[in-house]
Amino acid sequence: MANSNILRGATGAAATAAAAAPGTHLGLRDVLGEPAWHRLPAAVRARFSEPVLAVDYVGEFDVVRASPLGRAIAWVCQAIGTPVVPRTGRNVTAIIHVGPVSKGASWLREYHWPRGDTHKVHSTKVIGPNGTLTEELPARLRMPLDVYERHGVLHFVSKGYYFDIGFGLKIHLPGGLSPGTTHVEHIDEAEGWFRFTMTVTHPVLGEVFYQTGRFRAAKAQGDRP
Repeated sequence: MANSNILRGATGAAATAAAAAPGTHLGLRDVLGEPAWHRLPAAVRARFSEPVLAVDYVGEFDVVRASPLGRAIAWVCQAIGTPVVPRTGRNVTAIIHVGPVSKGASWLREYHWPRGDTHKVHSTKVIGPNGTLTEELPARLRMPLDVYERHGVLHFVSKGYYFDIGFGLKIHLPGGLSPGTTHVEHIDEAEGWFRFTMTVTHPVLGEVFYQTGRFRAAKAQGDRP
């Protein structure tokens, strides 16, 4: 079922991209295709509509966990800009800052730990002129994504990783040496809340990272941690 949803989304994106005039800006609606876009709840469509609006989502992660391998990867990756959070815990207060940038949509997850410690994980979702979606991470690490709708839930699934070293050159990470497949789910819940769940699964070693939490748009300064 998931593969058929991906195929429908990819087909819609390809048709839209092919019809788009040069210089036309594409959004997630174009990537998904019209049928899949309209199967999403209205609140999800509003969060991912164009143009991208600046908004802070406040809430907490129920769980932030990592395997021993995941903790080692997160610790080492602090040297290249913290693409994954280097701590674990429960009931972790957080803010997700979303806003427009020249290349696409900026997503900054800000984790507030006990005793005042804070970690920030930043990425940018960029849609290419051919309708492909890529997550741009620190140190020029790139993560191409499949995106699809299933039962009203929005899914983002990685299709590998590579370093963009410029001049059209890429260094791809072999599957066994990458952290694994990243799967993010955006699940709408009642009264403005949504659930963000991220799972990273290595093809041999299993789960490497997992986090899930509930968030809603900040209504006032008092909503912030």
